[in-house]
Amino acid sequence: MLFLELGSLQRRHIAHKLRVKDVLSSRYVKTEGAGSNYLQINNQEVSRVNIIGVVVQKSDMENYSGIMIDDGTGKISARSFDDNLFLNSIGIGDVVLVIGRPREYIEEKYILVETAKKINPLWARVRNQELKNLGLDEKNPAGIKDDEENFHESPKDRLLKTIKELDRGEGVSIDDLPSAIVDVDKIIGALLREGDVFEVRPGKLKVLE
Repeated sequence: MLFLELGSLQRRHIAHKLRVKDVLSSRYVKTEGAGSNYLQINNQEVSRVNIIGVVVQKSDMENYSGIMIDDGTGKISARSFDDNLFLNSIGIGDVVLVIGRPREYIEEKYILVETAKKINPLWARVRNQELKNLGLDEKNPAGIKDDEENFHESPKDRLLKTIKELDRGEGVSIDDLPSAIVDVDKIIGALLREGDVFEVRPGKLKVLE
């Protein structure tokens, strides 16, 4: 019966946000039968990963296409054994988000790509804050450096800069602003009151130049 068939389907595993070095330094465990192979990380069985990094190399081998990504903690290959439009649209130097399954071949770990997309480099900093909140902080995620001026920016200035960087001409949705910025709602309220930003339409902000 249909409900029995649905009940027998495996639940989709969470794609864990990790650094490259967490993948490379972990133990890879192969399972029997229908179970998924996984990485053993901090007493967790991780069978899907979510990584942000810079593309430093592309390759088209006889049986797969791949990119090499570097997040500042290490480099790892992300590979697709099918025609993968995700990888075709990505170039060297792009900052990308890759979701996939960890695999190991001849003691080399790599990621079997499920999805990969080019993203704004700003999100590498957001990921760094997320990892810091998880106790996985790194000073230089994705090779992106914060200069001394950025270090001393106020939360208001940082949010204004973020809105400008994300704005493609039509304003920026509040939902798209990094949740890692502390008290983001309060800061937005203050910026609106002071006239530094305005709402193009409800929930969409633009910096007043």
